[in-house]
Amino acid sequence: MKKKLESFLVCADFSNDIPVLVVGTKVKNGINIINVFKGEEAEKLYQKLTVKKEDV
Repeated sequence: MKKKLESFLVCADFSNDIPVLVVGTKVKNGINIINVFKGEEAEKLYQKLTVKKEDV
């Protein structure tokens, strides 16, 4: 993979029956949505991104 530095925006919405996690990048006139995760997959990914590991 080519070396580059990139930032991602992550939005998690757990206020409805189906949890949703959205990943995007900022572009000139808004946000470019890269991927959307729903349900259990969104919950697991949210945990991976937010729970600090002991070994870090």
